[in-house]
Amino acid sequence: MIRNNINGDFSIVENISELKPGAFININWNKKKLMLPYSLRKDYISFTDKKWDWRYQFNKDGSPDINNPSLYELLPSGEVKTHFCQSEDKSSNL
Repeated sequence: MIRNNINGDFSIVENISELKPGAFININWNKKKLMLPYSLRKDYISFTDKKWDWRYQFNKDGSPDINNPSLYELLPSGEVKTHFCQSEDKSSNL
């Protein structure tokens, strides 16, 4: 679930174009609960806390590929581990 945070007032993001600075994503994955802040990037949409990085790549038409996000984990050794994911909600407007 992605939410915008405007002065402590949280609203659910219904469309990826509604993302604002201060937004964050809540992820329940593999017995982990992650809350990652939105990070402005040029080549993809990213939510990261510098240990975990949740990304949506862009399709060729410039729209975000919301059904195939990637989760990157920065390990203590400096290695980056990639976890490929699929959205459970195929009807999402994001």
